[in-house]
Amino acid sequence: MNKYLSSKPITEKYYDIIKERVKSNSFKLAIILVGEREDSKVYVNIKKKKCSELGIDCEVVNYETDISEEIIISKIHSFNCDNSVTGIMVQLPLPKHLNKNKILYQIDEKKDVDGLHINNLGKLMNNDIPTFYPCTPLAVTKIFEHYNIDLEGKHVVFVGTGMVNLPLSLMLLNKKASITLCNEHTIDIKDKTNKADILIVACGKSKLIKKDWIKEGSIIIDIGIHKNNGKLNGDVDFEDVIDKVKYITPVPGGIGPM
Repeated sequence: MNKYLSSKPITEKYYDIIKERVKSNSFKLAIILVGEREDSKVYVNIKKKKCSELGIDCEVVNYETDISEEIIISKIHSFNCDNSVTGIMVQLPLPKHLNKNKILYQIDEKKDVDGLHINNLGKLMNNDIPTFYPCTPLAVTKIFEHYNIDLEGKHVVFVGTGMVNLPLSLMLLNKKASITLCNEHTIDIKDKTNKADILIVACGKSKLIKKDWIKEGSIIIDIGIHKNNGKLNGDVDFEDVIDKVKYITPVPGGIGPM
């Protein structure tokens, strides 16, 4: 039995659609990257490479960690006014001295390809259709759809409460799942994760989730990505849990490409 929830068959379909759209339209993605986090650089490099393969122009602006909010916001405003730029994103997480929301809310919601503008998130809260869905949460839902994973009545536990899991929890709640959100302050977190039918992990800690964190036959969505000794891995210890899970997204080859 194949336990891998690979995104390859799904991404190939969407790539074909994008290539057709690019033939008759011009697209440019502007990415703002702050600092030297390895995981952030991996994500940005994947996006830049894929844009190149698909015929989409991509501009990456990389600032030093100590950059001011004012400079970032000024750059966002310039992208907002640039008609050649069709999408803008700020790679998260940002350094702690920067006000994430203040920065994200400066992005024109019609160019907010990450779906993190307050207007897009507000529509999501009301189970309405935003201009853009948050891209990583949307990718997770597409994985569920492709592999016919029914969410209704399932207990979905999230490890991490950042800008991926929070909107994703709303999206799955709207699909009639029961949800539990866990963070670094959660008491008896293993007790919570061991009750999960579906465990979704985006906590930024390499190989945190071991087999004693999960119940037999659970489904794991690993959104984390880390680079150790030249190799990529996720927030889940893949080799440790593989014999215990029903399905799991591999890293790489799972949520990242989606």
